[in-house]
Amino acid sequence: MAGDRAIRSAVVLGAGVVGLSAALAFARALPQLQVRVVETRPHPCASADRAVVAWPAINRFHESIGLDEAEVVRAGAATWRLGTRITGWPNRAEPWVHIHGLHGVAIGPAAFHEAWARARRSGRGLPFDRYAAGAVLAEAGRFVHPEGDSRSPLSTYDYALRPDPDLYRALLAKLARSRGVELIAGELRGVELRPDGAVEAIVLGDGRRLAADLFLDCSGPGAHVLAALDGSVEGWSDHLPNVTVETTTDRKLPPSSSDALKAEADGWTWSAPSPDRTVHLKASFDRDGLDAHVRPGRRREPWRRNVLALGDAAVQLDPLWGVGLLLAHRGIRRALDLLPGRSCDPVELGEYNRRTGQEALLARDFLTLWYSRHPGAKVRVLPASLAHTVDQFRRRGRLPVMEEDPFGREAWIAALIGLGVVPEATGPMADEADPGRAEEVMQDLAAGFATLPEQLPDYARYLTHCGYGADRGRRGG
Repeated sequence: MAGDRAIRSAVVLGAGVVGLSAALAFARALPQLQVRVVETRPHPCASADRAVVAWPAINRFHESIGLDEAEVVRAGAATWRLGTRITGWPNRAEPWVHIHGLHGVAIGPAAFHEAWARARRSGRGLPFDRYAAGAVLAEAGRFVHPEGDSRSPLSTYDYALRPDPDLYRALLAKLARSRGVELIAGELRGVELRPDGAVEAIVLGDGRRLAADLFLDCSGPGAHVLAALDGSVEGWSDHLPNVTVETTTDRKLPPSSSDALKAEADGWTWSAPSPDRTVHLKASFDRDGLDAHVRPGRRREPWRRNVLALGDAAVQLDPLWGVGLLLAHRGIRRALDLLPGRSCDPVELGEYNRRTGQEALLARDFLTLWYSRHPGAKVRVLPASLAHTVDQFRRRGRLPVMEEDPFGREAWIAALIGLGVVPEATGPMADEADPGRAEEVMQDLAAGFATLPEQLPDYARYLTHCGYGADRGRRGG
């Protein structure tokens, strides 16, 4: 029978955000699966487990595990965010806003960024983010959920969540218990292998032995289960800096629909202001790497035999842009899409590793793009794939095809232009757009977006109206 080869049990090592997310996703997708989570101490350098910024994909991940967005907000576990205000990046640039969503509209055969670049080369046109409703609302401290009517300017942006790592993890733990996931306190002592090289069981510090068909390694950068099969890591220190990260909190800033990212002489600071507190991340470049919290790199085979590494156990990146959590969620969903039988057929595993590897390289390129434009990062080598992307965009305003892109083309375009990579020319079809008509459309767009904030509620008021934190005292966990 086909069902005889199905995976019946899974053990998750690590009960941080990544481990609990994986447990919930597998338990919901496979109701007959026994899922146990070992609550090891969270690794202090696991940026995916401590993310204070997420991408819009987190909303779709929540839908896949049956977690209602309103429940997350009422628990005080996250707030909404439209984008990030960038200061000093690139060097001496005016502040600008990187958002989730569209900039402008297509003008005839020209994509908006092409028409904008042509106007900019002629000395006309406003900064690129002034043509994005999400950026205008973020700067004004306003927020409403996007509308479904494509004719409305409120349909042109997307939004993400700003998790509170501790409250968010507590909410996931509560949900996991309610779904029948067993949480087990303990620390890993050893890994037992089968004769065929797969993992038979993990052994905890008190001698308990947990056997399973599948092991989800969410233990952080050490990847303690996967390392028993393959300890090799592909380092990316030629492209990305080693960093140390310090996290602090205060109550000095009012809640905002945007975060703030500021380039410092030897690093950066990220501020995520919520009603209860503002979380500040301060990253400093570690030139020799001896004391670095984060040494960027990846596992070439995050799924090997019956061990699947997720989060920082698969790809380690610093917390800039919350990329680690984004990749973890995508990896979980990809694993379920390609889920093999109990024998963990190499065909499915090979496809998972191929697609996950491509995604990891694009994540590396996206962060390298930012660091290559940082005044103090001193990126030694630009990856050939990123050099190609920058060259294509600078020359003609085009992006190459990016398989398994976790960010989306709009995010790349906004980052490239915001970081000073402005197309020097446009393609022949874009050149067919009438310049006078294009500039008229741009003027109307900017004028219309500028009036939006006065029509919409203050961000803090909107949060209160939606019941932010109302269920905090009843969240359990």
